[in-house]
Amino acid sequence: MSKYRILVVDDEQDIRDVSCLLLEKSGYEAVSIEGGQAALDAMEKGTFDMVLTDMLMPDMDGVELITEIRRRNPEQTIVAMSGGGHAPKESYLQIAKLYGVQGVIPKPFNQKKLVEALIECGAPGDGED
Repeated sequence: MSKYRILVVDDEQDIRDVSCLLLEKSGYEAVSIEGGQAALDAMEKGTFDMVLTDMLMPDMDGVELITEIRRRNPEQTIVAMSGGGHAPKESYLQIAKLYGVQGVIPKPFNQKKLVEALIECGAPGDGED
């Protein structure tokens, strides 16, 4: 069986590193990407079972990324994450839901919360397809 591949998109290196570490410890394959355009480029080159994206990024925000992913691949599973910014994090996550993401997770999160959110959106519980 192949590993369930998750694309982690966040402009903050430490968030990407921790997210990937938690995902890999849970049996998933995690690929770390710094921004929205780089994520779209990565998705052109390979397939991912799920995209875990931040909502606030400088080059392309989460709404723009979600919209473009939906345009290119309407079936792609997307989970949005946010630690907030100028508005409460719940606001950004509510906006993400309006744009059709399958799930949301507020930052900061631990391994249990992350995996629970992914499983709710269709990821296998053991990281294997």
